[in-house]
Amino acid sequence: MKKILSLSLACFFGVGAFAASEVYYIRANGEFGKQLSQMAKDYAKNNNAHVDVFVDEDPRVFKDTRIIKSGVDRKGRYSVSLGKEVYMKDCASCHGQAAEKRMGGLPALKDMSAEDIEDSMISYRNDTEFGGSMRSVMQTKARALSNNNLGAIIAYLKGKNAFASEENLDENRPVSTEKKQGSYLR
Repeated sequence: MKKILSLSLACFFGVGAFAASEVYYIRANGEFGKQLSQMAKDYAKNNNAHVDVFVDEDPRVFKDTRIIKSGVDRKGRYSVSLGKEVYMKDCASCHGQAAEKRMGGLPALKDMSAEDIEDSMISYRNDTEFGGSMRSVMQTKARALSNNNLGAIIAYLKGKNAFASEENLDENRPVSTEKKQGSYLR
């Protein structure tokens, strides 16, 4: 057990030395997690390095501080790795590993913009008539999906700067008068 622990820490810190700008998250439970975190703290102390240890908290989760939390915080920094994890667990079985599958006659997620994905999820949450033949499945999924996880999935599918194309989020924007199913004012 100690050999495996030592070997995993050696790999962890060896990789960290070559890629100082990258951050690695390791999930370890129980006694092994305690030992691993203590070894990391000791290593950091002895080598004048910095390490953050998170207990029972996923450091990839974006802390949304908005008063009204409707949809994705477009200024938020969402975790691509969390998005991949949630997408693979909750979405890939229907939408495909690369978001290439078309469900219920609707466009594939890979062909939709970040805004379209967000708008669709909000519509599934709020409009019982929105969606194609798979609407009952998606309505349940959309209601169970947090805004944080939605933002992370969009970051995974469309990139961290998926909403960066918008010029200035604080300025008023023209409101579309186009009528389409599931369209809501923001």
